[in-house]
Amino acid sequence: MNIPEIERLITEAVYNRPKVTTAPLNLYLYDSKLFCGGRIVMPKDAKFVAYVPNNCLEKGFNEQEWKLIVQKINQITNNQHDDDNKPKEMSNKKQLKQTTFNERRSEQRLYYRRPMWYFQNLNKARHKGRMVDISSNGMGFTCSVTSKSSLAARQTISTRLDVPLFCKNGSYDMVRFDREGQICRVEKVNNSTHRIALQFSQPLPFKPAEQGLPNSIVEKTLAALT
Repeated sequence: MNIPEIERLITEAVYNRPKVTTAPLNLYLYDSKLFCGGRIVMPKDAKFVAYVPNNCLEKGFNEQEWKLIVQKINQITNNQHDDDNKPKEMSNKKQLKQTTFNERRSEQRLYYRRPMWYFQNLNKARHKGRMVDISSNGMGFTCSVTSKSSLAARQTISTRLDVPLFCKNGSYDMVRFDREGQICRVEKVNNSTHRIALQFSQPLPFKPAEQGLPNSIVEKTLAALT
């Protein structure tokens, strides 16, 4: 699936979204097709791509959001067999490691903005970042670009972050984690900000975005946190 085809499918999926629904809408990839709809109506093996907020339905995605969505769809389609959704066999260990990370990203991600801290090593000062999304195996965050805080792909860093752990009644506790991880990707947001994709060396003990609660409750809670 080439990039022009992906872009056409994204536009078509959003345009053909369910017009009468109160459920939060997401983009999903299923059977090489893109769908815009609620999790409740998607097959279990549909791959989550991105959350579609109401303002995107009217104004569309901005340039950076569009680029990330296209990139994620490209990663999913390029790293799956058509029949079993397993990583393609590779002899190169580095390629295999990257494919494994891409497959882990198929877990639904929790999107919310919250401060976090990262340390380039134990002897250096901590730097502040801002979380963008998180799963049990990794996270995305933004950080300022300075000579002291800049980061690079394949660099190992330590992080400190808070993640909401929900109860069945919708209440939650913020759980603090210290996680070391390897940077898989660095993307330029603008001249002063980079977005970082980090893979944890040790997974979180739960899946932040898959805690068995309706999306409406989760989104209302996260809106109060950001």
